[in-house]
Amino acid sequence: DTEKYATDDALKVGRLHCLQDGWSDALVSFMLSGGFAPSSKIANIESPSLVLWGRQDGILEIEFAEKFINTLPNAELRWIEECGHVPHLEQSEMTAKEIAQFLSSDKC
Repeated sequence: DTEKYATDDALKVGRLHCLQDGWSDALVSFMLSGGFAPSSKIANIESPSLVLWGRQDGILEIEFAEKFINTLPNAELRWIEECGHVPHLEQSEMTAKEIAQFLSSDKC
């Protein structure tokens, strides 16, 4: 729901780091280093992991959820219905419920 979650204030907060002194230099350094590449490290995570994914995520496609599950050795995928990319904002009660269930399960 872009009207509810992509407000002017939310966009300002989301871009706040870009307005800080030194951001341009840090960004160039980050890109020259190869950037953020967690995919090579995900398979090394041995802890039980909960992957929450908004069913209507318009930013990352469903295939990415499947890649996480196929790569994480001890992961569980839970879909958050009627939810886009930010479950903790869009469906906070359901997200909290899923996290609590996972943490109280025998997997943790």
